Parts: sequence; structure tokens; C-alpha cells
Amino acid sequence: MVLLALLPALPGRACPVMLVSGASRGGAIDLTFRNRDKLPIRRLEFTCKMANAPAKSALVPCYEPNASFLPGGQYTLTYGVPSGRGPVLVSVKSAMFSDGRTWKPSKRDPCRVLRIPLPHAK
Repeated sequence: MVLLALLPALPGRACPVMLVSGASRGGAIDLTFRNRDKLPIRRLEFTCKMANAPAKSALVPCYEPNASFLPGGQYTLTYGVPSGRGPVLVSVKSAMFSDGRTWKPSKRDPCRVLRIPLPHAK
């Protein structure tokens, strides 16, 4: 049992998408991430949630249905968000790779949640 704790994690178990940073500007968020897997990502979906919005209007569509994010590459995507108060919480929902494999986070293999503050409304 002690030896198992010293072994490296199995490939593909850790979150393959590293959320690097996020910023807001004029009704949109810029999300920067890196593909940490060995294969290109072909489809990528994030959960983008307005933290202080009512449940029905809290989710914002944040996905790339036809992409080519190469391994090791850092990318910035822009998504429109409704004006409002509070931050946008962003996390990886799923990633499909060029071999057809789909990765989704779990309690055992979570991804970082990125908090992007929105500018204060005037």
C-alpha cells in the first residue's frame, strides 16, 4: 500500500485543461487556458456561471464545438456575458480529444474553478 502512494498518477486522470487566467471587459469575459494533454482537443466546453444571478439565468454558454487546441498551447477565448453584479465562475465541463476520448471532471479528478470579476455597473 505504501508503494502505491509513491507511484505517479495515471495518464489522463488529471484535469487536461489548465485555466490560466480570466478578465472581463464590456459585456464579455476573456478566458485563457492551456491544453496539458498529449492530444489535440477537438471540442471544449466550460461551465460559466454568473455567481450572483438567479439559478435559471445563471448559466452562460461557453463552448467550442469545432476546435483544434494543440498540446502545450495556450489559448484565449472570448464569451459574451450579461451585465450584472458579481463574478463569473468558470470550470471545465468536458474536453473531447482527437482520438474521440471525452474527459469530464469528477470529485476524484476535479479542475480548478476560475473566478472572473465583472466591472461594477454605473
